[in-house]
Amino acid sequence: MARTEDLQIGDSELTLPRGEAIGIGRLKIPKTSYFNYEIPLLSFIVIKKEGGGFVSICIHLQIDGYGATVNEAKEDMVLNISCYLCENFGNEEFSKSCWLNMFSLFKSNERSSVLWDKYHAIQLMLAERGVTTDRYSELQKRIKYLENKVKKLETEAKENMSSMFNILSYLGYSRIIVEYEDKDTKAAA
Repeated sequence: MARTEDLQIGDSELTLPRGEAIGIGRLKIPKTSYFNYEIPLLSFIVIKKEGGGFVSICIHLQIDGYGATVNEAKEDMVLNISCYLCENFGNEEFSKSCWLNMFSLFKSNERSSVLWDKYHAIQLMLAERGVTTDRYSELQKRIKYLENKVKKLETEAKENMSSMFNILSYLGYSRIIVEYEDKDTKAAA
């Protein structure tokens, strides 16, 4: 494994106008009886802002979350994504174009291209250290666990769970994050 001083991809590749990219992850919005849509796995990046605090950005949907800690920023992002999805799919005005609205956000643009570049820099930085971010079978297990947990919660508390927000809140927004790697993660020895 390469020593830190021998790494080809360094922290200088992670600078953005809003701060320094410090981590990457994926999240899965589970299907529920109240939100019965299969949303693809979404990727995000976390930035440490120069003035303090953190911003977590879903690259696919270009939705931000803010917080004093990384976890607060990630949870705020999940909540904001949930709000967007409920509005996009649940509003009569948007229901005829909900998938096209998402497709429009998924398209590359200047902002998303820069974020993807930083995401890939962290991904390659981790790979250079011997840390894999390609744990698809592990991700599938986490997603299956999340789906089963949602079904169990819905069955146990049908009368108390009147919306996707109640389910996600009860489940815990942080459980929606199925993977997160900090750029400083070291390979297992």
